[in-house]
Amino acid sequence: MDICQYLASILDATQVVKVASLQTLWSGYGEIARYQLQINAKPRSVIVKYISPPLDVDHPYQWHNAIAHQRKMRSYQVEADWYRHWAHLCGPATPMPTYIAHYQGDNTNESVMVLSDLDSSNIRTAGYPLRYQSLTVTQTKAVLSWLAAFHGQFMIHNPTKEWPAGLWPQGTYWYLATRMQEYAAMDDCALKQAAHAIDARLNQAQFHTLVHGDAKVANFCFRNDAAEHGASVSVAALDFQYVGKGCGVKDVIYLLGSCLDEAMLFTHYDELMEHYFSQFRKSASATLTGAVIDAAICEWQQLLPFAWADFERFLAGWAPSHHKRHRFSDMMTRQALALL
Repeated sequence: MDICQYLASILDATQVVKVASLQTLWSGYGEIARYQLQINAKPRSVIVKYISPPLDVDHPYQWHNAIAHQRKMRSYQVEADWYRHWAHLCGPATPMPTYIAHYQGDNTNESVMVLSDLDSSNIRTAGYPLRYQSLTVTQTKAVLSWLAAFHGQFMIHNPTKEWPAGLWPQGTYWYLATRMQEYAAMDDCALKQAAHAIDARLNQAQFHTLVHGDAKVANFCFRNDAAEHGASVSVAALDFQYVGKGCGVKDVIYLLGSCLDEAMLFTHYDELMEHYFSQFRKSASATLTGAVIDAAICEWQQLLPFAWADFERFLAGWAPSHHKRHRFSDMMTRQALALL
């Protein structure tokens, strides 16, 4: 597919140039790139997510198979549905790219999604050009505030089976039903024996919301308003391939494991949880009563160890020596096993 020609046609651009390849998609399924356009003699940059599965897949942990392929292809469709039908429901507290266009080839796995460029600034808003591999406590709180606002605005009590239409019926990429091969690869241990009970405890919660599903540090973009305006750190999110129904704490534990090391978790975990739940209460209070919010927070606090154990189960089968498996995650997993 000629992406430059496609962009020129849908955006009425007189010039289109690919200026940077930003990232190769997982297992080589395509790329994310920045394109510079001229529209009515004015410059504009957009981000293009181009999906074209390779014939020979190079998975970092050698987990490629037909199930993994279908999961990834479904995730790209979910992301397109998110931007087309759900993202407009988000408020100003949860910045994210703006949907521009989506192309799906006939009888092919090739597709293109066009989004606004979060790095760019305009008259109404500054850009989010900063990326990090690890975060300070202040930066972590900024991302937790984003997640709390996201979870609060989509909070739902006892959702129907049809909700959320077009998205994953169970958000996150590691949930047990889609990771049975990784489960089978686990050593026989207490966590493996309890995996289905842990999964059920999370799935049978009364209170659900939309979870981002892949809330790692790499999927958040920053602008440091504190340096320029004396305000707090601002955050925007991207990559909504695994958005769907779930308990908000699934996003929380995944974020913390991605941006903080073991020592930081032991030192700041309680402080960060207090921040998340205070921000969640603030967001959810726009649509829910205090009694409902109290009940949701109580339930999710009790589910925190189970969320940690659930992700630990995934890593134990998928990549047993992964750096995210450490004393803190082991402690939380042991708590979950003791509570069963």
